[in-house]
Amino acid sequence: MGNYIVISLNDFYENLNKDKVLLNEVFRKFSCRREKDLENFLHCKALDYELSDFGKTFLFFDKDKFLSEDYDVLAFFTIGYTSIDISSISKKKKRKMLGNYPGRDRLNNIPAFLIGQLGKNDNHINYMSGEVILNEAYSTIKKANVIIGGKLLVLECRGKMFEKFYKKFEFTKLYEESDKDGLLTLYKKLNFKND
Repeated sequence: MGNYIVISLNDFYENLNKDKVLLNEVFRKFSCRREKDLENFLHCKALDYELSDFGKTFLFFDKDKFLSEDYDVLAFFTIGYTSIDISSISKKKKRKMLGNYPGRDRLNNIPAFLIGQLGKNDNHINYMSGEVILNEAYSTIKKANVIIGGKLLVLECRGKMFEKFYKKFEFTKLYEESDKDGLLTLYKKLNFKND
């Protein structure tokens, strides 16, 4: 694993003097052939989400190259806050999910942190592990958790990524079935106080 830095998209955009053309040139070098949605998000939507405060994206760069203004995004993640529908979940699962959350059994929706995007650049696939990226996302979410609280983290992924990656990090399926796009909604209980 190389020496990397993580910088918010907003800070990076400011660093580029808000030059959208240059930002697009940097983003165009990011490739994710297995998940074109990730690639498309960074190329076409990340800045709009950032500027609208709908979600915040964090970019990974090789530290030495970054300092010499050689910008190549190694990986990124986007986080936000969402509301998840738990109206169809059994009371038993709600208890397991929410513990002693006030009014738990009557809730139809619950707020949660969201990892909206998480991906690596195919051109630098071995630079860092998915676990490193996920841990950086946790670290960022932990900072927000200190300020606003929160018990759950959710994300969507394909079934193969659940089995191959997220399951070993204690994510659980929120619903047993995938949605119409073949995505599973996963959740994880947050317990930062024991870190």
